Amino acid sequence: MLKADVVRAWINDFLVSLLDIDASEIKGDARFNNLGLDSVDAVVMAGAMEEHFETEIEATLFLRNSTIDELLADLQANGIVA
Repeated sequence: MLKADVVRAWINDFLVSLLDIDASEIKGDARFNNLGLDSVDAVVMAGAMEEHFETEIEATLFLRNSTIDELLADLQANGIVA
């Protein structure tokens, strides 16, 4: 099972790289769409996350969760993150 802090750090780093934004803009309650993440980016991110952590990640995960905090809670509820 993945650790929440490790997944959170990976998400932050990925968003900084993908969206070319400053890390200070990324808060747990910041909405993905407000950061500039669109549906195509969400699918790309899900694939990258799946590859990086070697676990199945549904692309819809990023569409049904609006924030990093919600995403991590969903991953915890599905037994992927501790």
